[in-house]
Amino acid sequence: MVEREEYADEGVHKGMRGTILNSEKIRGCWQVYFADETGADFAAVPVREEDLKLLKR
Repeated sequence: MVEREEYADEGVHKGMRGTILNSEKIRGCWQVYFADETGADFAAVPVREEDLKLLKR
């Protein structure tokens, strides 16, 4: 939902969709996995909870 330098440094930008695979947050962050256009994971980034938007499938 936001553009932050800490995410951009990992190649993750505002509007990208990711998947939370860990059921526990750590220090207010969720580990979010982002995939490239082929579906291969390219980044596992701790994302602040307030920076996430839950999307229904």
